[in-house]
Amino acid sequence: MQLDLALLLGGYVGLIVLMLVIGLAIYAVFLGIALGFVNGENREIGSTFVTALLMSIVGVIPIIGWILQWYFIKTRHNVGWGGAIVAWLIVIIIEAIVLFGIIFLLNPGLLSVIIPMMPTP
Repeated sequence: MQLDLALLLGGYVGLIVLMLVIGLAIYAVFLGIALGFVNGENREIGSTFVTALLMSIVGVIPIIGWILQWYFIKTRHNVGWGGAIVAWLIVIIIEAIVLFGIIFLLNPGLLSVIIPMMPTP
């Protein structure tokens, strides 16, 4: 009985770690795209992955977390404060567009709630 519980909990921990790594990899790709708009350096996946990891760690701190995230982008990718803020905002916009695209792809009827006159499929 205890072995089954340990295996079950171990599987959940593994799934959580896997989801965390996949989420950070996706965030790193989006950050690399955003850094392209502000002419940032070190846009390879390894560097942006480390930046995404640092940003996710300090992201839970209100207000100061935002400033630290901008600082990490600024120092690790050689952009100014304005470029760091713009890259950070572009990442948020890209995430929102992809999220809404996935939601509407999986549930097209949801779009009719937003646009009431549109016929549902």
